[in-house]
Amino acid sequence: MERISHSPEALFHVLAHFEAADEPLRGSLRRAGFTDEEIDGQLRMPGSKFLRSFARSPEEAVARLQRDFPGSFTALRPEADGRVRLSFRYDEPVGTSGLASDAELTPAERATVRSILRNGCPVRTVRTSRTITTGTCQLVLERTGEAGYALRTLFPGELAPPLPLPGEAPDPFWATHLLIDFN
Repeated sequence: MERISHSPEALFHVLAHFEAADEPLRGSLRRAGFTDEEIDGQLRMPGSKFLRSFARSPEEAVARLQRDFPGSFTALRPEADGRVRLSFRYDEPVGTSGLASDAELTPAERATVRSILRNGCPVRTVRTSRTITTGTCQLVLERTGEAGYALRTLFPGELAPPLPLPGEAPDPFWATHLLIDFN
């Protein structure tokens, strides 16, 4: 089984897909220069969230995937960009999906659509009380030479195109899909 490292930046990025950060994770992120305000802001980000019953931290989620699907972590084959994209499906919910299609919104939900900045990029969100659970989760790793792989992202739900970086044009997918704001 391949070794997977977790940089503070990757842990901070993935934290947006969790509901809370335990004290060991908070301490690690503080030592890396992140403030409690930044950590709490990341936790409040709209989007998909892992259920606490599945995992309470990114490290715990990766360890659980390695334990539950050991065959997926042997002989990993990076794509041309050096990344490995793994999709896992459980029979029970592991989290909430953070995506909605324009076509499935009710008139009341359409009235709540707004644009927010996420990591410096404008993204559309919709406020809804509907919870859409999912048994699927995605793990993206990047080869780090002979030492193994590094965590790049981890989230519950289907694989969608990445959100654009500042100055990049968004994938056409984001013109018809929104992040769900459950707050």
